[in-house]
Amino acid sequence: MVTSRRYLIASSLARLIRKERGGNRVTEGHFPNQADRSSFVVVEGDKGSLVLLHAGPNGPIEERTEVPRAHAEALLDVTPGKLDYLLTHLTVGTRDIQIVRFVTPGPLDLISVPFESDEEARDFRPLSWFGSDVTTEVAYQNRSIALEGAPQAPDVPMSNAALNSLLDTLENRYSAPRGYTPHAPAQAAAPTRNAPAAPAQAGERTAQPQRGVLSRPAAPVDADLGDDDAGDDNDLNLNIEDNVIRELARSLRPQRR
Repeated sequence: MVTSRRYLIASSLARLIRKERGGNRVTEGHFPNQADRSSFVVVEGDKGSLVLLHAGPNGPIEERTEVPRAHAEALLDVTPGKLDYLLTHLTVGTRDIQIVRFVTPGPLDLISVPFESDEEARDFRPLSWFGSDVTTEVAYQNRSIALEGAPQAPDVPMSNAALNSLLDTLENRYSAPRGYTPHAPAQAAAPTRNAPAAPAQAGERTAQPQRGVLSRPAAPVDADLGDDDAGDDNDLNLNIEDNVIRELARSLRPQRR
């Protein structure tokens, strides 16, 4: 059974992720609740699906059936609750997470992290750019958003450390939270800075870094820019306003001539 946890995310950070990784548009139409089950229809690209959810001995059971897109669109027309969102996939370490930007019925940005078991979900440690955990709040579930409308989400505080953590993730330089050991094969220790790497033996193949796994020490943005004094400020945790990131994103847009 696949379960998931949901977190808020600052809208500007979600916008930065979509700018880097793009996203797919998804439309869902939800039918009214029934006593022992619920159902909804999904349209994504040229595919359509009809999804039934009913109670099982160990939790909800999902049954998904593919239907022609034309049939799915016909079902959408008769559903009382609809929502549209942009779905962006992002690799964090060895895990795939989803950034969800709801457009209809109202603007809302969320992080959705799928898991194969409840135990795996409980052990997960969010990164510093994740906002509050809203997994147990019904208002942030797709069905509630479609039928009741998007909730008024609180502002998500940001910091310099959170932005650097996200940039490391986008550059495939993921660094796990302190004290957290992900469920993944152990990687060989990287050579320390200023220490020469051991020469490869004849016939020995050099290991290639895996995508999404820390392959070199995560450095702050100032270090990447070649600032010799960056090390003095590495421990600062500066607060960053959401509108600052928005203005930065606008300034990076190509200017029309």
